[in-house]
Parts: sequence; C-alpha cells; structure tokens
Amino acid sequence: MDAIYTRQSVDKKDSISIETQIELCKREVAGNSYKIYQDKGYSGSNINRPDFQAMIRDIKNGLIHRVIVYRLDRMSRSLLDFANLIDLLDRYHTSFVSTQEKFDTGTPMGRAMLSIAMVFAQLERETIQIRIKDNYYARGEKGMYLGGPPPYGFQKAETRKDGKRFKYLEPIDTEAEVIRQMYEMYGNALYTLGEVARVCNHNGYLTHSRKEWSSSKVGVLLKNPIYVRSDIRIYQYYKEKGCQITSEPDLFVGTNGCYLYGKRKGNERKYSTFSEHVLSLAPSEGFVDAELFLKCQHRLEGNIQVDNSSWGQLTWLTGLVKCAHCGYAAVPKSSNGGRYYYLYCSGRAMHCCDVATNLGKPKEVETAVEQRMFTIVRKYESIPVEQHKKISMEANRLKAQIQNCRNQMDKLIDMALDSDDVVGTYLKERIEELDKCKTKLEARLAEAEAGDTVVTEKQMTSFLQDWPTLDVRHKNELARMFIDHIDVSKEEITIFWKYHFGAEEMTC
Repeated sequence: MDAIYTRQSVDKKDSISIETQIELCKREVAGNSYKIYQDKGYSGSNINRPDFQAMIRDIKNGLIHRVIVYRLDRMSRSLLDFANLIDLLDRYHTSFVSTQEKFDTGTPMGRAMLSIAMVFAQLERETIQIRIKDNYYARGEKGMYLGGPPPYGFQKAETRKDGKRFKYLEPIDTEAEVIRQMYEMYGNALYTLGEVARVCNHNGYLTHSRKEWSSSKVGVLLKNPIYVRSDIRIYQYYKEKGCQITSEPDLFVGTNGCYLYGKRKGNERKYSTFSEHVLSLAPSEGFVDAELFLKCQHRLEGNIQVDNSSWGQLTWLTGLVKCAHCGYAAVPKSSNGGRYYYLYCSGRAMHCCDVATNLGKPKEVETAVEQRMFTIVRKYESIPVEQHKKISMEANRLKAQIQNCRNQMDKLIDMALDSDDVVGTYLKERIEELDKCKTKLEARLAEAEAGDTVVTEKQMTSFLQDWPTLDVRHKNELARMFIDHIDVSKEEITIFWKYHFGAEEMTC
C-alpha cells in the first residue's frame, strides 16, 4: 500500500492546500491502493504531528511500501529528522517519492540527490530565519513597536513615515502617574513587590486586562526599560549584562525609554543576564529617572538571594550575619526536632572553617543588635549622609564619550590580534591615542562630578519609631539601610555600619 502524506501549517494565498497536494500525489499512485495522512495546522520544524506518527506506526507494521509527498518540506524542515526518517524507510524497505523534485529513493541516484536537496533545503530555512530576525530587530532600531500587547502606561498608535505605516507606543498620562508611584514605593525600599500590588489594588488600579496586580506582574513592569529616562548609566548597566545595544552611547541623554527584546532561556536565572537580548532607544519619553530605575533593578537582583533563602522568615538577620572567623554566612539550623535554632557557619560544610561549635541563638543576636540600633538612635537623632545629585548633562555627555572610546578600543584590539605586523603597529598607535583621549575625558568627568555631591541629614528616628510593629521582611529591609554586615563569634558580636558612628559603637 502507498501512503500519501500532506501537511499545511497555515492557510495563505500563496500556499498549496491539502486537497491540491492530495490530487498531485494521486498521479504517482498508478493504480495501487493508498491511504491518506494529513496534518493541517502543524509546522514542519519537528515531527510531533498526529498523522505523521500514525504513518510511522504503519510503516513499522509493514503496511506501507512507498511514501508519496508533494514536496520534501512537507515531511520535515529539519535535516536531522529527515535523515532519521530516510534511515527508518530503508530499514523497513519503504521507498520515498516526491512529486515535484522527482526523487525516488528506490534508486541509488535518487537517494544521493535527496540528501543533497535536504542540505540546501535546511540552508534556505535557516537563511530565512536569520533574515526575518534581522528585519525584526531593524524595525526596533527605527523606533517601531514590535508587536504584542502594549505595556501598562502605553497604548498603540499609528502614523506614517517615508510612506509606510509606523506603529509606536503612546503614553497614557493617568497610568504614567501610577507607574511613577510603583517605582517610588519599590525603589526606595518602602514596600515589597506584593505590597506594591496590594496598594495598587486597594486604590482601584487594574492592569490592561482589567485584572488585579500581583507581585509577579509588578516585577515584570519594574524590569521594563520602556519606563526609564535613559542616560549613560542605563547604557552601561545593560552593556555589562551582555545586552546587544543598537543605539550609540551619546544618544542616551536622559529622556527616552528603551525597547528590550529577545527571549530569555528557561534555565537562566532571573534578572541575571541579557546576553541574547537587544536594546534600542524608543521614540517615547520615559517616566522615571535612571537612578530610581537602577535602584529597582538592584533590589530585584537582590531578591534572588533574599527570597530563595530557606530561613528568610525565621529572623530579620537574613543575609547580614557572617562568621567572624572565616567570613562565610552564618545560618540557623534546628536542633531537638526543630524546637530550637542555632547559628552555624556555612563554611564548615565546605571545609573552609574550623569553628566546632554553634555561634549562638538567632534571637540572642537579634536582641543585641536591636539594643545597639536603638542606642545609636538615642545618640544620633540624625546622621550626615553623602548623596549624589541627579547626573548632570555634562557628566552624561562625558560618560558617553568615554564609552565610545572603550568601544572603539575593543574593536581595534580584536582587529590587532588577527593582523600582520604593519597593520598591528598602526592599530597599536590608534589604540594608544584613544586611551589618552579616554584618560583626559575621565579627568574632566572627575572634575564635573566633584561638585555633584551634597551632604544631607538622614533622620534615623523616622525609620525606627515603628520597629516593634514591623514584620520580619520589613525589619530586614530597614536593618540593611544601616548595617553592612554583622560578624558573629561565640565571644562577641561586631556590627559594621554603613555610616560612621565612631569606633566605640562597633562591638556589642
């Protein structure tokens, strides 16, 4: 029996229908009995198709002696899958016929030509994929919105440019104000993601799909650079994350948001890398300053360590306590069936510390640190804190020029590695010129930033007055504002503050 196999992924004007494929394949049957297998709405990128698998089962059962298709790509667009299929047909003495390419694997020449044709078919497929991807990114570079539902705070609009339709994102003023509030609440460590969502829901703010906010939806919004007024710090942040940036550094002047597009691999850690992403400046203005946006990113990245801790709800000392002997984290472990918890050095498990005993109870350390914190509050009602003003336009321009020099130097260094002596000498001289230029720009930047700091008074009492009513998470966030880390040994507890209070205040 012959098998006629047909496939059509989508209905298009220029695509051949299932019915037409069947009629063309019937011409090759020549009076034999046949069975039709058809998969409509399935891609040829893999072989996970119901009728295709049914045909394979019939081949293995010895029911089919010949497979007839309209074209090679109806069977598979994968060279590996197709090679495995031909091997299967050979093992079960089944030949393969393509009506358009005129291949018949019943002959040696037919088998050879089939293999060659499949190599070129896959080459064509991969070339088309690259061309589509490049065209997709090129549209993003021109400021076009690349499709999908618009992010919260925007609506899709359309205009014409160079005679072509041009879709872009248009801000929604009422939602823009909500976004600013969300960044303020989270970026200044006032609320967690879940609490930001609850505030929004309490105030009646709904998502575009008319649903309530959740912590995950808030997190996705806060990571989107479409909302940031991008300056050179945004360029450098995504550059360091491995992102491909299509806009020049000197265009990051602190006004426009950014499009970030690309697919994160499922096995990658959240917030950690953008190695396969592309960043382009968007035509729309951002809603929040770069400094506040970066605060949110750093806090989101910190959530990886804090949220994944198995003891984050046991004590507000999470992430702050270290072994005074080796510097590894001190973590609580239960004893007596989980009734009591003691601090143990995590370095012991890796044979990096020889502390033989526990470092005390978490509650005892909490009490000692609390006492010291309130002593500081009573002694220092306010503390001097050095703060940076918003980055000036001059500083931003200098940073962009420095980044341009670095980019050019990186390219020239790569070229020098593959060049001959003559070209290498020229490239070396050019690299040295760029390095001198970069050094001068860095000196000018240092001068510009020297007068860009102010000393303000941070009122500590306003942060600690509600301490008894706070939950574990809020106490942890508040402690992190003042404490860098805490060294614990069996004998003493030493607090390393983020601000200087004098040497006599250090040890509990």
